[in-house]
Amino acid sequence: MFKALKKAQEGFTIIELLIVIAIIAVLAGLVLNNFQGAQAKARDSQRLTDINNVHSKLEEFYNEKGFYPDTFDADDFPGIDENSLLDPDGNLIVISSPVTDEAAAEAAAAPGSINEYVYIPFPASCTTAAESCEGYVLKTYIEKPTGSTTNPYIKKGLNNPTPTPTP
Repeated sequence: MFKALKKAQEGFTIIELLIVIAIIAVLAGLVLNNFQGAQAKARDSQRLTDINNVHSKLEEFYNEKGFYPDTFDADDFPGIDENSLLDPDGNLIVISSPVTDEAAAEAAAAPGSINEYVYIPFPASCTTAAESCEGYVLKTYIEKPTGSTTNPYIKKGLNNPTPTPTP
């Protein structure tokens, strides 16, 4: 009789196994969710660092030459980390066509799914040899915005001309 009772008590029941599997699935889901959030924060941090690096080099360019470039590459900025010109997906910064003024630059094309960094110089005529760019807007979007980093994340030229008020 004891042998029959002992054999019946070996192993786990199906309900016990299902409960353990459910607990493991919930814990795995929590870990994966936190991991994905950490990756998004890391990409956002890279975006901020890259935009700030490019912004600094653009201001150095202005201080040396008295204008902002209408287009650029790493050769225009000695000492820049060339990876700063690449978004987290490895795409180069988009040089948008010059627009009329700063307000138009802020409203210009948003970073898309392919290129995440946009450089928009102004005024629109700054591509000619007769006129140079007076200002710019650098733009990117943040995956996980916070109070201090909102969407879109914009860096403007420190020497952007002040808009003249319209009467």
